[in-house]
Amino acid sequence: MKKNLILILILACTLIGNMGLASQTSKNRSIPHKKGSFYFYWGYNRSTFSESDIHFTGPQYDFTLYGVKASDRPSSFGTVYFNPAVFTVPQYNYRLGYFFTDRFAVSLGMDHMKYVMNAYQEVTISGVIKPAASLQYAGNYLNNSMKIQPDFLMFEHTNGFNLLSLDAEYLQPLFSLHQELFSLHWNIGAGAGILIPKTDVRVMGDGLDNRFHVAGYATSFKTGPRIEYKHKIFLSAEYKAGYASLPDVLIKNDAPMRAEHNLFFYEYYVVAGIQFNLHHKKEK
Repeated sequence: MKKNLILILILACTLIGNMGLASQTSKNRSIPHKKGSFYFYWGYNRSTFSESDIHFTGPQYDFTLYGVKASDRPSSFGTVYFNPAVFTVPQYNYRLGYFFTDRFAVSLGMDHMKYVMNAYQEVTISGVIKPAASLQYAGNYLNNSMKIQPDFLMFEHTNGFNLLSLDAEYLQPLFSLHQELFSLHWNIGAGAGILIPKTDVRVMGDGLDNRFHVAGYATSFKTGPRIEYKHKIFLSAEYKAGYASLPDVLIKNDAPMRAEHNLFFYEYYVVAGIQFNLHHKKEK
């Protein structure tokens, strides 16, 4: 995934640089009018996550698992993506943006990813578990090897690993066809926001499917192409990479147990959207 990100960044910089040079040498090149317009999109994602060290604290335990691996949980393609009653079940993205120039925009949106710790993986554990938490796993650990069993730990942000972010974006026109009936653009952007997971966790059998909770923050960078029809309807495919810090993950809602971890996430998504104006503008 990191190699793919590097290739995409190089491609994006090359395309933007070449198109910027072309715009200087071609006086007849047109720039679509976007200033003052809004856009909205909806779509779906796949995501991957780096390994992370997860620290669990509570009255009866204080331990860290090192190098924990996790995966996403996409829904199988089917009616779930089209049924209005359940279309928010898959891993989705939505965003509302505003162009304050013809190329620069700000946007607010949600990336609904899903983080599922892989079961039966080998990790390293350090810390203390008291007999009151578990007779089976009680002990003092110092860089011990452990295979995670379901009766020891289940840990998921499956409803989900939600990133609410404010992004700054730059949309570079590349070329158009059929008198601008179709046009291709390249979007780059960066953003920051809060993470609002709904964590389903069991630590040695104790825990629950917690409420939505602001557990941390994240920063991200994104890039990818956008195909537009009449500069009104568009289809976009983007790649996003970011860093997330979650210092306050719930284990049992208001009970005095918490988890914390930091990780990198990588996401790609395809979205469909529309550009619109709230007020009709008179032609000069």
